[in-house]
Amino acid sequence: MPPRPDAWRIGPVYLFIVALAIAPATSSAQAGDAAGDAAVGTPAPDPFDSVDFGEGPYEEMEALLEVTIFNIDVLTLTVRVGPGTAQRLEGLAEGRTEYTEELADSVGIVMLEAEDAWARQVFLRDVGLGRLTDGMRETAEKAADAGYISQEYASSFAAALPEWFGFLQERGAKDGDAIYFRIQGDRVRTAYRTVDGQVLLDDTTVDRESRLGSIPSFFAPDTRFRERLVKSLLTDP
Repeated sequence: MPPRPDAWRIGPVYLFIVALAIAPATSSAQAGDAAGDAAVGTPAPDPFDSVDFGEGPYEEMEALLEVTIFNIDVLTLTVRVGPGTAQRLEGLAEGRTEYTEELADSVGIVMLEAEDAWARQVFLRDVGLGRLTDGMRETAEKAADAGYISQEYASSFAAALPEWFGFLQERGAKDGDAIYFRIQGDRVRTAYRTVDGQVLLDDTTVDRESRLGSIPSFFAPDTRFRERLVKSLLTDP
């Protein structure tokens, strides 16, 4: 989700097309101004590198987003978490074979409290800027409705989207482009890398609500990733 307009420029977001979730982040320099001395001299973790995370059954979650009316794959989302969070997820999901909203609520709480996480969204088809920002607004609204973030924050995020993603105005998002998120404490780094390796966005912000509006927002009720992510934790019957 984006930073408050009077505090920063919009930063990481979350979600796109029919429902993506990104947390707002500002430029590294602006993030330093907003966070004060605490942010100075502490490099943000590399969003492109998930070497610190495992790929075990409770360390990694995956979801495929598709436009179901046409059965068209739109993007894949991979979420990886640190060992402490993975242990909590294992305690919730181990041995379970069926998805329930109660389980999803519990997973959402764990992710809201996670302070070490990584996520990558990879586009599987070209997406125009309008469709992308519409999905982001929708997910932000659902996260605010669920109390993950404030309504004020969701509104400022939606208002800042055209400026923040202005670099996609003509180009759009291309098949193979990816959005990365890296959470470490309340520091959130968001990056956009094209299919040919160009980095068009690399922003960092330090703020609790920015953290809650980033990776955790994928798990808010009624977002399009929630059920798929939680099901990826379950044991095949």
